[in-house]
Amino acid sequence: MKASELNLREALHFEPEHGRITFGSHRMVLVETELMGSIVDAMIEVGDTIMAKALLYRCGDTAGHRLARVFRDEFQPENQQEWLALGPTMHSWEGVGKPSLTTFEHDPTQAHFLLEVQFANSYLAEQYIASQGVATEPVCWLLSGYIGGYCAEVFGLDLVCRELSCKAQGEPYCTFVVKPRTAWLT
Repeated sequence: MKASELNLREALHFEPEHGRITFGSHRMVLVETELMGSIVDAMIEVGDTIMAKALLYRCGDTAGHRLARVFRDEFQPENQQEWLALGPTMHSWEGVGKPSLTTFEHDPTQAHFLLEVQFANSYLAEQYIASQGVATEPVCWLLSGYIGGYCAEVFGLDLVCRELSCKAQGEPYCTFVVKPRTAWLT
């Protein structure tokens, strides 16, 4: 499958008689963005911002790995580039926001990997502003984990994604950078 062929109108199967929505063989749920905002608010209130950031990043990472495997196993992308492209295509369809790839460098012979994404209309940033106000640092922790986990699964590398700027800070869009874990340490 090519990313341009992904169509959630056709790929999602609604079974209201059973109370289920499926994507391939995987169950999905449809939730409003305010619910996710409330979850983030509760995590910050019960713990703190550091705990919320760590937990949401970890959940995003797991979800990114999982969806990449779903695409590989059930939709058989034609190649690694199409497999990668299915992730941002899915984000657009899901209403998470509109990602645009600005930089992509991958040289497996040199263990080099760099990916940069500008993400417009992040619902996470919008929800943060609505409940917490303007942020002093990037806040799309779930999305950072997701992007890093998805890329790590596609390329079989130990990759980490960091959000460098965020719409919740008043920026025009969120900017995410994915690099090998060791590259962040130097």
